[in-house]
Amino acid sequence: MKRERFEQRLFRIFAQAGYSPIRILTVTPEEMVEIPNITVPNIRAVLNVQNKILAETNNRRKGQLIRELLKAAESEDNDGTDKANGGKL
Repeated sequence: MKRERFEQRLFRIFAQAGYSPIRILTVTPEEMVEIPNITVPNIRAVLNVQNKILAETNNRRKGQLIRELLKAAESEDNDGTDKANGGKL
């Protein structure tokens, strides 16, 4: 009997429980406990994936915010005005 890959097994377990594959990113630990045939390592793996995805998204948002602030600061310098002091240098 060929061993099933971990990811494939995880997708199969979720599919048998009626969840779509994308739900792996949004399912709560409380919901996972109710899924038949799910093990603690499976739950840990799902939580790890969720944390990595969320962390990467948050880092991107932080990076975008910093870029926007830098662009705004550069445009103020190029204008010759200081908007924080009423538009005067």
